[in-house]
Amino acid sequence: MSDAKKKVDGLMKSPEKNNYVGIVKLRMARQKKYLYNGELLNSPSRAADFIRPLFHLADREMMVVVSLNTGMEPLAIEVAAVGGMNSCDIDIKNIFKHTLLNNAEYIMCFHNHLSGNRKPSGNDLRITEKILEAGKIMGIVLEDHIIITEDGYYSFKENGKLN
Repeated sequence: MSDAKKKVDGLMKSPEKNNYVGIVKLRMARQKKYLYNGELLNSPSRAADFIRPLFHLADREMMVVVSLNTGMEPLAIEVAAVGGMNSCDIDIKNIFKHTLLNNAEYIMCFHNHLSGNRKPSGNDLRITEKILEAGKIMGIVLEDHIIITEDGYYSFKENGKLN
């Protein structure tokens, strides 16, 4: 046994301080399956049509994140945040949790506007920029952020808001 391994084993058995650190194992748990027609999410209109049923009965704003592989196939969907009637506080860490666990290359973010107004708010623009920058640091591409309304959508990508 090497000296380094002996030292680590010794510290684990009798640490210098009596503090404990948790040993964790991350595991994803699938809650439900969502059947879709197998189309690639390679356009904002397809992506909006794909995700719209999840927002159909929503009575509050939500942020939903879809992790995608390199072929633009969805790997997982997560409701990352639930807000109130006209806003939703987003924690950037929650946007990327399941994306990292899925080894995804891309994400698409979706949120709804219950008012029916598709135009992004100032807060929508700021959070999109934060998601874009955080993704760049981790090597995960924000493919699009789409605002869903009952009768349409607004794509940040289509409107030149993702640089």
